Amino acid sequence: MARITLHRILSVTATVVALALLPSLVKAVYVTPHALFISHGARAGQVTVGNSGDTPEEVTVDLSFGFPDTDSAGTPFIRFIEDPGPEFPSAVDWIRPYPRRLRLEPGEQQVVRLLATPPDDLPDGEYWTRMIVTGQGASVPIESSDTAVHAGVSLVMRIITAVTYRKGDVTTGINLREFDAAAEGDSIVAWVDATREGNGAYLGTANFDVLGQDGSPVREWIIPIAVYYPMNRRFSFPLGSLASGSYVVRLTIAAERPDLRAEDVLASPTVSGSVEILVP
Repeated sequence: MARITLHRILSVTATVVALALLPSLVKAVYVTPHALFISHGARAGQVTVGNSGDTPEEVTVDLSFGFPDTDSAGTPFIRFIEDPGPEFPSAVDWIRPYPRRLRLEPGEQQVVRLLATPPDDLPDGEYWTRMIVTGQGASVPIESSDTAVHAGVSLVMRIITAVTYRKGDVTTGINLREFDAAAEGDSIVAWVDATREGNGAYLGTANFDVLGQDGSPVREWIIPIAVYYPMNRRFSFPLGSLASGSYVVRLTIAAERPDLRAEDVLASPTVSGSVEILVP
């Protein structure tokens, strides 16, 4: 039986946790690009791992099968599955990163190559894994007014990068099963229940427009989305100074992602939905 675990995009472990350390997290290990696509013809790809901090970083690179999902509260997270069975399109067993361990001095970058050796009888489709880059920096001292007390914090940063392998004819689409929205307190809360079609993950952008009674837009929010398996995601947007009255919230989902190369986004028809809301 597959073992399912949850993971946050960024995790920090420390002997002592202090808000004053947050600036230290900004200057640390980074990975570019944030999503890697490997074709069956090339069977290789690469990312750049760098250290923007002021101290050396010991970095490890691991692969694990996972995909975006939503919990019962509609919050997105990455669902990791240990030892995925044949029902999952996992590439974790036949993609290898080189090197797996590296040391980065401050300001240094290094290329990590991912080489794929898929089975000879691999069916057409899309296969996934997640690359987890873990940076272990030096201990950060914590100042104390008590000269007899000395403390340090060991910071661990984990960056998760999507790795996608495509072979043959790969298609996708999105089915908007239900869309609902309402004014709740000082926010507009929207629920999007959708599932993907085809044999590839749906990568797109959700555009939320609030339309006034004359049909003109008065608010707009643009959110990147990825649909691998059925999701029921909750979105919350501030009402701000929106006056009382009746409005229409329109949702448009298009297979476009400004953060990805156009050739990496599978084509799919645009879908839309709308619902009327009342702002008290």
